[in-house]
Amino acid sequence: MRIKALTLILVLLGMLGWVGCGQGAISSGSSWAIVSDASNAGAITDLTIQPTGTGHLIVVGLMFNAGTYATSVSDDAGNTYVSAQAKGFVDVHSTEIWYAVNSKPGATVVTPTFADSPTSVEITVWEVSGISTSPPDVSNTSNGVFTLNNTPGPAVTTTQAGDFIVSILFAVDTNISGITSGNEFTNDFTTNGNGWAHITENFAPVGTHQPSWFTSTPEGEYCASTVAFRPAR
Repeated sequence: MRIKALTLILVLLGMLGWVGCGQGAISSGSSWAIVSDASNAGAITDLTIQPTGTGHLIVVGLMFNAGTYATSVSDDAGNTYVSAQAKGFVDVHSTEIWYAVNSKPGATVVTPTFADSPTSVEITVWEVSGISTSPPDVSNTSNGVFTLNNTPGPAVTTTQAGDFIVSILFAVDTNISGITSGNEFTNDFTTNGNGWAHITENFAPVGTHQPSWFTSTPEGEYCASTVAFRPAR
């Protein structure tokens, strides 16, 4: 009888998400995973990526100059992109994050369109499985002047465990060499000396999460954007 009672208790706790097996045994995590990513910069108008899969999230990070803004993002598979409303800027330099949910397969070229014509564009794309089709959990932006070797990006306070969080930082007059040691984010690219990062673990708890980047020569201005996407449940 004691064994049966213990089994019933464990089953009930498992249904509540308090106990489990493997990676999610302590906290209710998620099962998102980065399928592919790509990045490029310069006098470019689009970015070539690996063919997309079905039902995924596609995140597009943009950095550009000329004091303009993105009016749309599209691809050659007809996915629908919307702004995550994370539009950072400093002087004539900008960062934006756009996304498409429930992706159609076979997209290989992502193209942003701008109100005016920037002379330099940087594009990074992440394709991620296991993400909800609902709007992002939270977004934030920041800007300022580099004064320290370690510079934090915009913090976000999530409402769900296991969010996929992307953050980008445009270092106008210096170069980012990587993520700050011990920070919970992974820097995926240093395209054109800038920061393009995602949260490392897919079971981060509800709360505040903030990337931080390292530069050996802290000088000049920066702007940055962060967006947290809800995991599929």
